[in-house]
Amino acid sequence: MTEQAIYNFGMPNTMILTFTPNPCVDKTVFIDRLKVGERIRSERCTCIPGGKGTNVSRAVKIFGHETAAMNIVGGHTGRHVVEMIEEQDGIRTVPCWVADQTRTITTVLEECTGTQTAFFEPGPQVTEAEHKSILNTFRDSLEDVSVVVLSGTVPCPSLEELYGELIPIAHAAGCKVILDSHSAEFAAGLTAKPDMIKPNHDEAAKHLGYPVDTLEAQHRAIADFHNTGIPLVVLSLGKDGCLVSDGNDILRATPPIIDEVNPVGSGDALVAPFAIGLQEGWDLERMARYGCAAGTANAMSWDIAHFTMDEVEEVARRMEITNG
Repeated sequence: MTEQAIYNFGMPNTMILTFTPNPCVDKTVFIDRLKVGERIRSERCTCIPGGKGTNVSRAVKIFGHETAAMNIVGGHTGRHVVEMIEEQDGIRTVPCWVADQTRTITTVLEECTGTQTAFFEPGPQVTEAEHKSILNTFRDSLEDVSVVVLSGTVPCPSLEELYGELIPIAHAAGCKVILDSHSAEFAAGLTAKPDMIKPNHDEAAKHLGYPVDTLEAQHRAIADFHNTGIPLVVLSLGKDGCLVSDGNDILRATPPIIDEVNPVGSGDALVAPFAIGLQEGWDLERMARYGCAAGTANAMSWDIAHFTMDEVEEVARRMEITNG
């Protein structure tokens, strides 16, 4: 019997909805070397729909579960994002349309050194009427949804309170909510008490106001988040894995050493098994093992959330789970 059969990744009866307020057309241009001020021709370029929530949806789909990706989108770049999610990734979208155009992020990768330089365009400005429409679209999309994943930053200051508005709507519909963000929108979301948060140590330090670079400080941070009413805290430690706490037990998931290709999106891949775990009632150890395994498998290839379940299972078997 395979590990996949043992863990029974079957199709659920309900859906995981991801929400990305500031998606992008994500282009990567591969060059030999970046020479400022010169014309540089590239022989390779990739284009994917960028956005933390969409990355989560890709990973959920790899695990064989149903998902839909909600995005705030506008203009021809917004239409391009929707088309890529649906046609390239085969994931149903729930677009929240605004007048301003969705941003493009262009990353220049120097293949001789592996150095990445990213250029971020500003996100769209969202009007008060569009803000209300986003709330209504979200509310109307929660039928048959069991878990909502709120991912990333908002595109403009007028939406800084958005997560604090969306979480009560999701809870009223009987959904569990995962919040993965930072800065003002993270603080606003915390006040609405999501069921799980996933800050990394830098994001936790910025929010809490003290360094989170020792085990003692990490335990203190987890306790402080629990004291605000958060049931499940996942503290991401990058290549060192993560700490997972339900308020009673703290587990440390330590991944095996791998040949890292591209760590971008690994935190999003990590979130997907936790969303499935909340949906399916997994225990803490199972969520920690498969969450960290998915994040690690993601870092083993260039394309974000395009790993396989075989790769996840192989990493999961080598994952070390200890008391945190």
